[in-house]
Amino acid sequence: MSFLARERGRNRLSGHLWTIGPALLARLRAPHAPPSRPFRTSLPDPLLGKVRLSGILSEVEGSDTLVLIVHGLSGNALSPYCTYAARAVARAGFSSLRLSMRGADFSGEDIFHGGTTEDLWAALSAPEIARYRRILLLGYSVGGHIVLRAAIDEVDPRVQAAAAICPPLDLDAATVAFDHPSRRPYQRPIFRDLNRAYRAAAARGRVQIAPWRVERARCSRERDSLTVVVRFGFRSIKEYYERESVAPRLHRLRMPALVVANVRDPIVPPGTLNPPPAQTPKSQGWPSSDLEDWAVARDELVTSRKTKNPPRRRRDAENSNRQMTVESMKIS
Repeated sequence: MSFLARERGRNRLSGHLWTIGPALLARLRAPHAPPSRPFRTSLPDPLLGKVRLSGILSEVEGSDTLVLIVHGLSGNALSPYCTYAARAVARAGFSSLRLSMRGADFSGEDIFHGGTTEDLWAALSAPEIARYRRILLLGYSVGGHIVLRAAIDEVDPRVQAAAAICPPLDLDAATVAFDHPSRRPYQRPIFRDLNRAYRAAAARGRVQIAPWRVERARCSRERDSLTVVVRFGFRSIKEYYERESVAPRLHRLRMPALVVANVRDPIVPPGTLNPPPAQTPKSQGWPSSDLEDWAVARDELVTSRKTKNPPRRRRDAENSNRQMTVESMKIS
């Protein structure tokens, strides 16, 4: 076996170890969470009426900054990596809200998808969050995709920066990659948790397709077609991926933002992270897929506007967001 082949094998193995290892350790020893209390709010939905959201609010006395933490596809506010992030946020002197997207807490309220930014805006509109002057967004995996979409929308003027940990940027490309047979060991546990949340929603009559049919889906694309497309009224799976993917919208991103990713990621491979050059911020450039490690070396991958002397408030938000994100990655 050649040296390059051995190196490629080691790189792939390290990606699996870094993906599986922290999850196994968290099962053996749950991370210590900062002082917190339950969070509840709701938002109106045109089909379902009121949809309730839940989360975990950790407040630091005297802080005017809150970090909204959004989990991945099959996670929720109780996911260990969200707890690690909340702990890092508290160490930085900020409050945090770990939000469970609609139905992710197995309440059966609804299901969510990669562009459900409405849940974030509803959470930030809650009375408990009104006192905060600055909001920073932090999302993992699909949650990272959602916070980037929210950062582009700029619905709440208090949102000043965003960070995404290993996010898909092109939902179609990411789904093709995730449906590869080599990723079935990851697909099974994710589908298991998604099916549990879907069954809870079906038991309350909140979805249209029977759970047994969804659970027979052989791949993510088929599952999205039966769940997301039907529930949210997309004409096709193609329309869902095209309409909700953040990649074509990156040129509209104006606030400081950070993407943390690695070419060894076995779930979101680097080839899915390269949007067409015409759609990326010209001032920043975008890392090519042959870079060995650009998680820390390039810490402003998706900022579309940068000045030599940015306003102090924006610069402080950017520095705080970067510090908090790198710290949370170190301990997770």
